[in-house]
Amino acid sequence: MKKTCSICSDFQDKEYSFQKYGSDVNNTYLPANAKKLVMIKNIKPGSNRLKQLKQCPECKTYYLYETDYEYFALGSEDEEFLTRLTEEEALEIVHASNT
Repeated sequence: MKKTCSICSDFQDKEYSFQKYGSDVNNTYLPANAKKLVMIKNIKPGSNRLKQLKQCPECKTYYLYETDYEYFALGSEDEEFLTRLTEEEALEIVHASNT
């Protein structure tokens, strides 16, 4: 990762967000610039729980983006995970998802 990247240089190696619908208490969000990452591969097409390989368009750093959720009678709990990957880890994911 280039330290001067205007998109992802402030990201931690692992980012996490949690929203509990029906409550505004303790909700967290991914950094706003995470929306600027470009999807390279949808690893679980058709799944409601996303698993995608993404890349920063500026510095070309790879990220694994995943979502999870739980539905409850009075709302839901949604989670997002964004993990910085090495190029080798990204290639392993692509090759593993092709088999």
